[in-house]
Amino acid sequence: MITGFIIISTSIAYSIENVKMEVQKSSNSLLVKATIVPSQEFIEDFKSGLGKNLSILIELFRRWSIIPDEFIKGYFIQKTLISDPIKDEYIIKTLYEDRVVEKRFKSWQQALNCALNIDTVKISDINNLEEGKYYIKITVESNIKKLPSVLEHILFFIPTYEKKITKESEIFKLP
Repeated sequence: MITGFIIISTSIAYSIENVKMEVQKSSNSLLVKATIVPSQEFIEDFKSGLGKNLSILIELFRRWSIIPDEFIKGYFIQKTLISDPIKDEYIIKTLYEDRVVEKRFKSWQQALNCALNIDTVKISDINNLEEGKYYIKITVESNIKKLPSVLEHILFFIPTYEKKITKESEIFKLP
């Protein structure tokens, strides 16, 4: 009986719809800002208590005409969205490369705003790059909050992620 409820509730979970990005070149660095656009169902799931995990990968590539594009540098962000509508508390845990930041909110709107907006990230020093054509690629993967390990083995057929979106910027010249 309980496993039937878990199967139904995880199979109708919804996810993200789009990623909007903004690439800025300052005098000596390359900066990226992004906003993740959720579906209405994603918002409703979060409001009703379903936790989510967002994996965000921001990558810089050099475009080549004949050979495959060259990976230059990447930046990984992991965001865990915890919703407790009974306590009226929403927690966003953000794991950057070497630090964890936890923020607590009383409003689900403020929590989602914090979780879905990626503040300015410095990707690379422009002075260290060779002249050429480059682009930024952002990959966002939305996961249902991890099942307990006992259920994970029993319900092995549940997908590991809900949706994966990849967005590329326009090609730009550096330096």
